[in-house]
Amino acid sequence: MKKISYYLFSHNALLTLIKDIISIVEKAPVAELGLQVFLDIVKAKFANYESAVTRDKVNPYTAKLNEADQERDDRFIGFKSYVAACKYRKSRAWLEAAEEIEKLVAHHGSELYRMANAEESAALDNLIADLMSEAYHPFIAKIKAEDWLNEMNKDQLGYKALIQEQVEQTDRNTNSLENTQKPLIMANRALLSMIELQQTAINNPALGELVDQLNNHISKSMANARLSHSLNENEKEADQEALSE
Repeated sequence: MKKISYYLFSHNALLTLIKDIISIVEKAPVAELGLQVFLDIVKAKFANYESAVTRDKVNPYTAKLNEADQERDDRFIGFKSYVAACKYRKSRAWLEAAEEIEKLVAHHGSELYRMANAEESAALDNLIADLMSEAYHPFIAKIKAEDWLNEMNKDQLGYKALIQEQVEQTDRNTNSLENTQKPLIMANRALLSMIELQQTAINNPALGELVDQLNNHISKSMANARLSHSLNENEKEADQEALSE
């Protein structure tokens, strides 16, 4: 069996290498060849490592949170614009109600949508709580702004629910690259060593075919890994030379 220089592989390349090894071995009669236990261990370790690599990539909640944040921003801007427009109604009562609401919005931040997300959440929570209080209910009712307020509150709650979901999901995924890579490599080594031992001990054509397929895959993967590793090293040397100039 050809040897694998694991240090040459990036995280994604290692995932691909072992994913394909699993796929190749699964096509063989693993139970008959006494490989099932070793394969199952590799698959379990692979799942942990894949989870860690996925976690290390761009957070899958980023796009969702950006969209949810934009939604609540739009509702706030819409609410504020509606209140401003209400000051131009002929009714003095509408003008006074709109002015009271504008003062409250200014107190919490007329441009709170420009704040950092956590600060915006706190400011918007406080603003909505005040707007829904008994003190401001008459003003909201007078200018018929209930729908605007309810929509703003709904999108604010939606954003906060997504934040909580992200936290809970992160807490469940405790796998890290540091504690999953080595166990995966060890499990893969054990699987390949067992295949090699079985080939020596058992005269089974299926094992010979399996070893040939694995060697072919390992050779191609190693060639790609060496090339990628060499390019990365050249880039590092070039960066170091640039810094020293």
